[in-house]
Amino acid sequence: MLKRIISPLPPFLLFIVLFASCAKETSVSPLDQSKVYLTGVGATPTKWYLTSYVSTATVLPLNYAQKRYFKTFGANNLYKDSDGFVGSWDMPSTEQLIERYVNYPSGAPATQSYKIVSITATNLIILHDYNGTPITAVYTAGN
Repeated sequence: MLKRIISPLPPFLLFIVLFASCAKETSVSPLDQSKVYLTGVGATPTKWYLTSYVSTATVLPLNYAQKRYFKTFGANNLYKDSDGFVGSWDMPSTEQLIERYVNYPSGAPATQSYKIVSITATNLIILHDYNGTPITAVYTAGN
């Protein structure tokens, strides 16, 4: 006659199996998610290419330089654009983006604040006032 031997799992092994089977979900705050969208994932920051420019309710045609204009927002808060401006950026809330850079040729520090209308991994829509006129800029992610 064959005896069947069933060995129960040792308690510590049972604990490990149960613990490993419970997956923890980590939630990312909306602000942190917006920053990830802005900077991109990986070592190379996302280039945000200007694709549309709206003044009040009028879509303005982009000229040659504007069609090639882009901004990057590095994970280390480094800001730069294709016009040669370099500085820093901050996103104090999901609705605000701030760029700080040196305005040349004057050398004076400049700050530009935007209202974030929408941000995803592929699109960035920001709004600011220029001499009392609302300007909406639409950017598309690329590299």
